[in-house]
Amino acid sequence: MPGIPRPRLHLRLAMTRRRWIAAGLAATLAAGGAATGITLALRGGHPPSHPTSVATPALLPPVAGASDAPATDTPSPTPTAWVAGALLPRTLQDVDLHAAYAAIPLHFTAPTIGVDAPVMGVGLTSKNAVDAPEGPASSPIWDDAFWYRGGAEPGQPGVMAIAGHVDRVGGAAAAFAHLSRIQPNDVVSVTDQRSGIIYHYRITDARSYSLKEVASLAVLDRIYGPDVDRGQPPHVPADGVARISIITCTGTWLGSQYDHRFVAFGVLVGESPA
Repeated sequence: MPGIPRPRLHLRLAMTRRRWIAAGLAATLAAGGAATGITLALRGGHPPSHPTSVATPALLPPVAGASDAPATDTPSPTPTAWVAGALLPRTLQDVDLHAAYAAIPLHFTAPTIGVDAPVMGVGLTSKNAVDAPEGPASSPIWDDAFWYRGGAEPGQPGVMAIAGHVDRVGGAAAAFAHLSRIQPNDVVSVTDQRSGIIYHYRITDARSYSLKEVASLAVLDRIYGPDVDRGQPPHVPADGVARISIITCTGTWLGSQYDHRFVAFGVLVGESPA
């Protein structure tokens, strides 16, 4: 399997080299804007009537011992006998990262913040940013969640990155409008509609990052996993822990994107039949 191309920052973020990943995805989602690279392609759907400023939510208190390093306080290795360093199998979208986004048989829920969303599999845009599809205000795309297919799949060790728009064109709420309200110990779930298995992740901590912070390699590694930053396909991490990162935009509207990205982090705590 060829290495993952190293994307550049999209979303009007002036990032360089490997910083493209986190910035692109975060930018596009938050502004309802188009995505363009492994940075976060979230921007926000800012319309003429959209407020010029949106209050940045207070940082959520992390669980004891949590930091910008991957959470290791309670998670245990996933039950499957994964071999550290082995390539993770691709079962959802084993296609080129630059292939168009497409619906996949996953469903994402975060009950405490009212998220119940179908999932689209996304890769990289022509500008090497993590894609965050958008459309007219009436398009259902604003109510979808976006799984980055260059990372872990549900239940797999490593980082499963899920993003979503905070608002749509015109300023109305989008799928992740209330992500900033999520709290440590909340549980989010990803249902694999092929097997009927629901994977449950407990939120460990969440916070907002400035565009500068979200461009740092440490933060990028936590959001997407170190393999993505290195331009490699995903491998089983040494600790065998399955993690999730959930991303959207927040902060003040700059005219083309928001100035912060909000990210919640969690660890797999179990699975159950649908």
